[in-house]
Amino acid sequence: MGLVLNSLKFLIEARQNGARFDETLTLGRQHMTLSPERAVSLLQDYNLWPPPNGEERFQAELKKAQWRFDVFARAIGAKNVSSMDVSDYEEATIVHDLNFPVGPELHERFDVVIDGGTLEHVFNVPVAMANCMKITKTGGHLIVITNINNLVGHGFYQFSPELFYRMFSRENGFEVARMVALVDTFGRSSLLGVKYDFPIQGPWYDVHDPDKIRKRNILITRNPVVLLVLAKKISNEALFKVPPRQSEYGADDQSVLNPSNQNSLGRKVIAGLQRHFPESFWREWLPRMAAFVDPARAWRHHRKNSFANRDFYSKARG
Repeated sequence: MGLVLNSLKFLIEARQNGARFDETLTLGRQHMTLSPERAVSLLQDYNLWPPPNGEERFQAELKKAQWRFDVFARAIGAKNVSSMDVSDYEEATIVHDLNFPVGPELHERFDVVIDGGTLEHVFNVPVAMANCMKITKTGGHLIVITNINNLVGHGFYQFSPELFYRMFSRENGFEVARMVALVDTFGRSSLLGVKYDFPIQGPWYDVHDPDKIRKRNILITRNPVVLLVLAKKISNEALFKVPPRQSEYGADDQSVLNPSNQNSLGRKVIAGLQRHFPESFWREWLPRMAAFVDPARAWRHHRKNSFANRDFYSKARG
């Protein structure tokens, strides 16, 4: 697996916001899709140059390393970099299948645990996530980088941002420090028969908690979207004593359960249609006829469920 530019920026900003990288664990061995020169300029951009071990040593190690993130992690504060994988094929430090609980010897062991794209490939997500939460030290951080839109087939799952808001709750000993969504992927083309990848990227957006905005946080996009989550472990709690559920289904305000959220006039009109016309009229024919007087409805629908919706998303630095 490989961490891309935006993921590395997110890690650096996590460090600047208080995350310690002393004891770092990555799920899977991590490469980087950056040249050594770009890695150097990235550290310079964030005033992290020169690295602790010196410029020449850093550049020499980065160029020869098979798993470049190990070297980069030390430049942002890691004293030890470990890895966990289902096999020793890539020489992981810890061999463990995340579908099954980790042993107590790994609990509270790491300052930061980084999932750079593993969770969506593991069948037993609740167990895998509980493992990550258990092995993070109290006061430490868990970082999840995962695909959430338009990449069906990449893994078993694509996740809703609310899943992480509900899992990383105070009841489970965590709080979300930051959550960012952005278009961040690669396209593939060929030139004179030679294939090459090219980046497809968009701006960063902070993702708001649906429990606070009292609406479903829906996102419709053309390109794949990546979610970057920084969660802090604030206490060591028994996990998932109450299974997480979408906030709207635990809401006292029952209007949240009404996606159409009709006002009083709308409810009266619909009630009248139901009394005086057959169901086929108001379910099928009326929406078709409405297209003539409401031609922009598809555009408004997509905009309402896009990054342009400020209830759900706000532009972020990145």
